[in-house]
Amino acid sequence: MSKMTPEVMEQLLKDLAANVGYELIQKPFDTPFEEVSIKALPDAKRFFWTVPASVLNDNEHEAFRRMCVEADIIDSVCTTTLSWPSNEADHVAILLIDITRRRRGSIKFVYSSAWNISDETGMAAVCNLLIHDIFPGEHLLAYQMNVDAMDLGLDDCWSEQVCVYSAGDVKSLHPEDYIYKLGYGKDGMCVVGEIFDIHYPLAERDITTLQKPAILVSVVGKLCPQIVEPAMDKQNLCLDDKMLLIPDDGYIVDYDVALQLFTKEEVLRQLPITRRISFSDMWRVQIESDGLYTREPVDLDGFIKRVSDLKGASDK
Repeated sequence: MSKMTPEVMEQLLKDLAANVGYELIQKPFDTPFEEVSIKALPDAKRFFWTVPASVLNDNEHEAFRRMCVEADIIDSVCTTTLSWPSNEADHVAILLIDITRRRRGSIKFVYSSAWNISDETGMAAVCNLLIHDIFPGEHLLAYQMNVDAMDLGLDDCWSEQVCVYSAGDVKSLHPEDYIYKLGYGKDGMCVVGEIFDIHYPLAERDITTLQKPAILVSVVGKLCPQIVEPAMDKQNLCLDDKMLLIPDDGYIVDYDVALQLFTKEEVLRQLPITRRISFSDMWRVQIESDGLYTREPVDLDGFIKRVSDLKGASDK
């Protein structure tokens, strides 16, 4: 991105704030992320507080971050492509402050660093990311986008750009510390969506046509996981507010380990506590991979035979 003046940048941030129903603070690049700045913040219920991205997870601001989290006033945190005016090595981050505490007990993280808000499509994309917790579908976007940008940059990548995380023991406020990018997870960790095929909303046929054991979890409150076997009597099985996790082909899951993981506090803290769990919420939950699964062995002999049979048929 070409260098832009603080005045142009400020107007872009004002537009972004207004589009999502917030107000930008006065002197957005001169109000440090410190307790002494609170008096200078606007007398408004919802506002953007712009800060350097570096303050979101450094040691110096840890105490003040904790104070803000405990006060439950941070609705969302968003990182942008904009360079901080006095330090081009840093970037502009936005704290969406909501005094009404609309998002009680959780914080939404938005990694919008792939979008240039000075571009019309980029502005629309970031507005959508800030407004919708999960991808609402092409026809329900708050801001319509062209098909290519929607499919390739928004819909397909939504889980790598937006995450709602239970405040719990949050120390960092940097979105990249919570949003899982497929293939870039921590050692010994994976996400649920890599191992399980997630069925939600749940239909009765999802249960009656089971070919392998699966795990049924609640989408309200704690997960309360239970194993569902293909041959078991399902007449009295309650499917209200439930989600089904079926191991993907290629994985052999240790169900005892899985049940233990889905009751752990570090797993539950990654899920929203004020609403139903969504498909996207469950897909991105990080769990320990050690002992959870093994890969199904590849039938190399069978594969070679199938290739040979196909080749023989084509030669006839």
